[in-house]
Amino acid sequence: MEIPRSAYQELEEALGPENVSAEPAVLDGYAWQPSFNTDPRIWVPRPAAVVLPSNTSEVQQVVGICNRYGLKFKAFSTGWGAHAGPTEEGVVQVDLRRMDRILEIDERNMYAVVEPYVSGAQLQAEAMKKGLNTHIIGAGPACSPLASATACWGVGWDGQYMSYSFRNLLGAEWVFPDGTLLRTGSLGSGLGWFCGDDPGPSLRGIMRGYVGSMGGNGIYTRAALKLFPWPGPSEVRGEGLLLDYAAPVPENLRFHMCFFPDLRSFNEAGYALGEAEIGYVVSKSSTAGYLLCILPHFLRSLRGKQALRTVLRDALKYLLMVVLAAASPEEMTYQEGALREILSRHGGVSMELFHGIPALGRMFWMNFIRVTIIPLIYRAGGQFSTGWPKDETWEVLTRYMEQAQEIKERWIGKEAILDDMGDCAWMTLYENSAYAHCEEIFAYDPRNRRHTENIVPLSLDFALAAIEDCMEQGFNFDPVMRKLFSPLQGDYARWQREVSALLDPNQAADARFYTGEEDLDPSALDESRRERLARLMRERAWME
Repeated sequence: MEIPRSAYQELEEALGPENVSAEPAVLDGYAWQPSFNTDPRIWVPRPAAVVLPSNTSEVQQVVGICNRYGLKFKAFSTGWGAHAGPTEEGVVQVDLRRMDRILEIDERNMYAVVEPYVSGAQLQAEAMKKGLNTHIIGAGPACSPLASATACWGVGWDGQYMSYSFRNLLGAEWVFPDGTLLRTGSLGSGLGWFCGDDPGPSLRGIMRGYVGSMGGNGIYTRAALKLFPWPGPSEVRGEGLLLDYAAPVPENLRFHMCFFPDLRSFNEAGYALGEAEIGYVVSKSSTAGYLLCILPHFLRSLRGKQALRTVLRDALKYLLMVVLAAASPEEMTYQEGALREILSRHGGVSMELFHGIPALGRMFWMNFIRVTIIPLIYRAGGQFSTGWPKDETWEVLTRYMEQAQEIKERWIGKEAILDDMGDCAWMTLYENSAYAHCEEIFAYDPRNRRHTENIVPLSLDFALAAIEDCMEQGFNFDPVMRKLFSPLQGDYARWQREVSALLDPNQAADARFYTGEEDLDPSALDESRRERLARLMRERAWME
């Protein structure tokens, strides 16, 4: 769908001709969106045009033009996934890359004010100069902290110490789908960025809920985010690139790989870490999952070598990565003593790698602080997705992890996804073990027809198993999953549609990832899955 010439001219007048394009080659660059895209072609609909505003006023002008001409718009910051792209024809892609400034770092009150295109790595580097740090989500340091706090999800390895993105959100500038501007919390009263909520009921649930609106209820142009103490160096100076990068390990950091003999001890140790209030990073490690990212050819060479596979998959299964950070030698003595006591009580053992194996420490320590290894998952086959993402108590999620592995191993046996031995559940603890996160990563090759044909059935198997076990899905941004899970979770899809209708009477925002629902195509399922799905829907009165 071509954009009307008069609309295009108005966009040029508002932003300058150099910041508006409908050139097909440019548009196709935005239409290629691999992450979290279950379309084997890895394309989203081509935008009608791409615009690059530089400030909040220009964003408002773009949104106003879209409303006048019956066009939809979709915001794009650092662009990690397909949910940042259009879902239909006639959408103006609002690329926010010119809005890339850190506007303020308040050292005393420990927050930063950022624009949408500021990356996690960029903010972290500047915050560290002031003895502070920022939460970086598991997708890695190239992602936008503003986007994960305002409009998307915000899970990260450092959640034990730095929580979850939307809980770190303070004031924000929010351009509604009709072009009006709201400044939330104390910012709206002219009192600065320190608080994101007004007296009385909070707007945070309307603004983003749990997962976020994926651009479906407007555009966020500035936000204040909490920062946290950083006892390490103000600058990190290293040499090399990617896996060859090495930097001196600070003396006040320790990295322990903690091994536990069984599920029960693994569970209890997770809670004990929270009770002791230690852990800058606490995350479950998957040995085979790391090998898939770092040494995919080596992992493939292990086919048929059952003894070695058993060691990598089962003997090292209950493994926690614990990074300790301390402001003084005395504090580190306490933290390591507490960790040793927890290990002793629960039958665990640990290896300290930052200093115990200096070569590995120099190579990897920034990975655990900056989450740099995650994008390597593309190396194995070119594409990945995630199943069964959920936040719950640690004990519930460790059972979740076991069930997800069983499902995934069946699909590996069918050669329908890449073989990572099944145990690629990424888990992390939050806020002194108050709650936790788990999701099962699976990698596939989009050039392999067997893989692409089985993406939807595999995702459905995860979903059906969750429903049968009375569990709920966490990240319900997929329209099919929303259709399945909304009746189990307070009929949230209806409330999202009502909020969207209130905020966006002209339906100008591309809101499919926020409000859309899709029925499953029965022809895409085999007979056993059709019967299984029909039974579950009848039991919950989802069918008329």
